[in-house]
Amino acid sequence: MRTQISHKTPAQLRFLDLYKLIVKTKYIYIMGSASGVGKSTICEYLLAQLLLDGFQPEQLAYIKPMTQCTDKQAVTVFCERKGISHQGLGNLVFKKGFSKDFIDGLTKSSALLMEDILAEIDRISENKDIVIVDGIGGPSTGSIVGVSNVDIALSLEAPVLFVGTAGIGAAIDDTILAVSFMQQQGIKNIALIYNKLQPSELINTKNYVSRRLSELLPNIPVLGVFANHMPLEAKTIQEPVTRISQWLNSQSLT
Repeated sequence: MRTQISHKTPAQLRFLDLYKLIVKTKYIYIMGSASGVGKSTICEYLLAQLLLDGFQPEQLAYIKPMTQCTDKQAVTVFCERKGISHQGLGNLVFKKGFSKDFIDGLTKSSALLMEDILAEIDRISENKDIVIVDGIGGPSTGSIVGVSNVDIALSLEAPVLFVGTAGIGAAIDDTILAVSFMQQQGIKNIALIYNKLQPSELINTKNYVSRRLSELLPNIPVLGVFANHMPLEAKTIQEPVTRISQWLNSQSLT
């Protein structure tokens, strides 16, 4: 049972609306334009906010089902420190030569690889209210073995929070390509955020990126921007996370 939360501010109540919605779907998939855009950092921000809003560690889980990097990430350290169930290293690791081995028929089939991933996610999800799934690379990463980020998100019927690269021109170009692919594959619930911006560029970038994408992708909201190396306690993370809440609360999810 979820711990009852009382005496919440209006902003916190909006977060509770987010949580009630996510409980129905169980999962939220954090996807990005490429490796290194800060997906895992966003996962850590969301987990931290869930704890601040009254969820107990045992109600949450974090998993990265596919990876290329085997180094321990900050979000994994955060989960260990807070007692949150986590799996920062799934059993599908794209080691050097893995793609060639797959093509040569020396690995498990696509169906078995997907079965293993979904089984891992199912195990860590037991008795959890919210499971944050951390993607690898871009939306199509994993397609070589028939198990991409988009494939997993579709299997989970998860809404996608897409983390775009810093900048303006490149950020918009990458976003258009990624969103087009996700929609073509069947992802319907997508929202955008941008991470790793220089603090001095936050306002300017948010202005130009939001204006142009509202024209190019009128049905895909830009929920906010994050500065590079932003501490968890920074007040500036509140606005984009509140926008995430409002967006998810407007979705019709199965």
